[in-house]
Amino acid sequence: MPIRYREDYAGMKGFFGFEVNRVLFSQQSPFQKIDILDTDTFGKVLLIDSLVMFTEKDEFVYHEMIAHVPLFVHPNPKNILIIGGGDGGTIRECLKHSEIQKVDLVEIDQLVTQGCLKYTPYLAERILCEKVSCYFEDAVEFVKQATNQYEVVLVDSTDPINVGEGLFTREFYKNCSNLLTSDGILVAQSES
Repeated sequence: MPIRYREDYAGMKGFFGFEVNRVLFSQQSPFQKIDILDTDTFGKVLLIDSLVMFTEKDEFVYHEMIAHVPLFVHPNPKNILIIGGGDGGTIRECLKHSEIQKVDLVEIDQLVTQGCLKYTPYLAERILCEKVSCYFEDAVEFVKQATNQYEVVLVDSTDPINVGEGLFTREFYKNCSNLLTSDGILVAQSES
């Protein structure tokens, strides 16, 4: 009997589902449950707390839009802050811009990055680039204390539940704003 995954959308009276060939990675971190699945239909799929974060088939749509739009709009993006994004897709897209000098990644859960480096290296391997510094800590605290200035801040967060709740507050965005240069741009994943 095949394994089946199903994510229900009660408010819409709908669901998203698919068959799973095998579970490649499944671990509970101090923050959340992380699973990487292998499927025929969608390729590899990252779940966090049983919710789809990306599928190999269409992840590029999200990652290209969150990264390229602000990087093409900003006249001189050199220093980038990515909050969340431990899967590496947003970093991959940012580093396609040769003018980028430094990317700081703030991801609360190092296990997400470790799993993606092992099972989705096409997505995660640019995390290891010398231009990237990883901070595995709470972004809410990071933006309160940071003093660096960034031309672009990308909030590539999970949903506003559990560890992601603090990334959807007025105080968090005020602190992010303080890190932007005078012509800085902030883009955030904000649900639908």
